[in-house]
Amino acid sequence: MSNWPKLLASVDGPIRIDRLDGAAEGMGTFGEQTRALHAEDLLPPDLMTGLTLFLLSSQPRDPAKKQAIPGGGGGVAGGVWVRERFTIHRPLGRSEVFTVSGKSVGQYVHKGRRYGTNISRTLDAGGELAASNITTGLLSYKVDEVLGDSIEGQSPDDIEPFGPDWDVATDNLCLDALRALTVGDEFGGHDVFVGLDLMAARDTKNPDNPIHSDPELARKAGLSEPIAGGNHVLSFVLEVVMDAVGRHSLLHGTCFDIRWKAPVYADTTMRPHACVTQATPDHVTFELRATLTSGATAMAGTATVPLP
Repeated sequence: MSNWPKLLASVDGPIRIDRLDGAAEGMGTFGEQTRALHAEDLLPPDLMTGLTLFLLSSQPRDPAKKQAIPGGGGGVAGGVWVRERFTIHRPLGRSEVFTVSGKSVGQYVHKGRRYGTNISRTLDAGGELAASNITTGLLSYKVDEVLGDSIEGQSPDDIEPFGPDWDVATDNLCLDALRALTVGDEFGGHDVFVGLDLMAARDTKNPDNPIHSDPELARKAGLSEPIAGGNHVLSFVLEVVMDAVGRHSLLHGTCFDIRWKAPVYADTTMRPHACVTQATPDHVTFELRATLTSGATAMAGTATVPLP
């Protein structure tokens, strides 16, 4: 009998206030739209990728199980997101009580590294669907040469994505700006310096995964130095879109498919970029990308915004 899927214990929000403050502080001098959402007491869209992490880090812990990184605050200490497919159905408030439920659907090994995939759903204070997430993460950064390629449970490629939510598209406050876009419109392309100070601010003084802010614990995990969290990298790219079409533009039915391809180490310069690849009467699709000055792609993906 298969052990998959494995149900996770549901957990309730809200997200810690210091973590929300850290998301704004972690933008540095960049991030006018993110800070504006923060001032409105709304979660920025990049933090909606963290709802699966919120669920996993709140699970009951086995005291006999050694953590991948000593000092990590969560059950996934040492994990690194490699892909996130998620739909934001409606925004969440800063102090809003919400409930996240979900399940672990599989694990696999590729080239000596172990990965896990989880699916979560978040209901807002009124019981309405706020977010749907499919999250694939690297469970340990260190390569284990003994491990052969294998798969248990469901492959992430076999999971049907959620897609945009057209039922809530009429709530989008930025419809005029979105409808004015045309294929080929480009935004961003400027340099952003991702310093360790920004990473520490975002991680707060009580991090769930200290590989993003603590040099010593990052080295114990197999990294040469701390790396920016996946949603931190994403925040700079989504800021480009929000700056172009409005800070509320991504909060009502937008579907994302994001892959993190190369680490953004502390004190690294990267370039966030967005380009309109589809502009139809019922949706706009952005190609999203963050590149390093070396030319390597740190993050790539799409965001599809439904239009009523």
